[in-house]
Amino acid sequence: MLYIVDDDIEFSLLLSDISSPHVPELRVFHDPVTFFSDIELTAKDIVILDIKMPKMDGIEVLRELADKRISSSLILISGVESGVLNSTAMLAKELGLNIAAQLPKPFTPQKLVDVLAKIVSDDQVRAFKQDSSVRDETLSFSKAEIEDGLSKGQITLFYQPQIDLDTCQLCSVEGLVRWAHPTLGLVPPNVFLPQVHKHNLLDTLTDHVIECAINAESSWNKLGIEINTSINVNASNVINLSLPEKLEALANNAAITPSKICLEVTESELMTELIPSMDTLTRLRLKGFRLSIDDFGTGFSSLLQLYRIPFTELKIDRSFIKNLATNPESRIIVETCILLAHKLGMTVVAEGIEDRETFTKLHELGCDIGQGFYFSKPLPEHELHVWLHENKKRALVTL
Repeated sequence: MLYIVDDDIEFSLLLSDISSPHVPELRVFHDPVTFFSDIELTAKDIVILDIKMPKMDGIEVLRELADKRISSSLILISGVESGVLNSTAMLAKELGLNIAAQLPKPFTPQKLVDVLAKIVSDDQVRAFKQDSSVRDETLSFSKAEIEDGLSKGQITLFYQPQIDLDTCQLCSVEGLVRWAHPTLGLVPPNVFLPQVHKHNLLDTLTDHVIECAINAESSWNKLGIEINTSINVNASNVINLSLPEKLEALANNAAITPSKICLEVTESELMTELIPSMDTLTRLRLKGFRLSIDDFGTGFSSLLQLYRIPFTELKIDRSFIKNLATNPESRIIVETCILLAHKLGMTVVAEGIEDRETFTKLHELGCDIGQGFYFSKPLPEHELHVWLHENKKRALVTL
């Protein structure tokens, strides 16, 4: 069901005419108070909300939606300046609401149609992501269970392809940890990582992940597959002064060039102990490993970290990528990040690409590499080989 909440009667009718062919049902409300008293929203519903209305403005509506823990998809519209609309959307997200898009008036009918289509597509992607995965975050695992999962190779890496946005061909993968549990099925990291932290097994897990990535890279080299591999490292890793020697030894034993491995570190990890982090990461670069600053743009001193540490790659946070097609401020931030990174001689990676429009805009802005469900979900190593074979002789997408 689509609900339109706008005090402008003529504009509401226009929205209704545009939307009706693309939704099964819709209702129009000119008064938010009546809207709240007359309906019960579900996760599958869509709400188009004008944020500037008399009696009860959009912020008040959003506050009440948050109090009711509503998970419907929200499309915010308004004729106010874009900065106000953007701040309203940011507030709504902080409140835990699902903001699908923000559209400054006036907008074209096609823009609204595209947004509605994307909401449906995103719902399908979310459902696809959840297939065969454990989602109960309250599950508890003992230390012995986790150690058993590590020793038996059940906890391993899935690899998400990273695509060169110019050639539309595979250039690298990101290793993402998963647990193929023998009885529970595929357990995602948000379910078992808290237990890893609780049992002080994070360093053990990271060592295991690094070895998995290097072994996979070695096997690909032997098969003549030229791709790089990125892996995430945590705070305790980047303050470990012996990490550069350890990684160098592993790479040498596997006969792979250090530059084939990229270590991703978030800004929050760098802020724990700055001096040993700078020491470790700079020495890793001296040994030839590549470094990526992950989730760029979400910290308080991202620019300072670029100045302090010799990163080779900048990974733009998915929160900016998600809204790139509909949010002018997100587009400006992404464009600025790309220009900044290129000026510093860095490669730019965008994560969370889930539709063609976002891919096209990133290519237009000069982004180098992209990853996301638009190209492929994370795959176990044997499925990645199948995926590579199927896509070897053709571009994944056409520009």
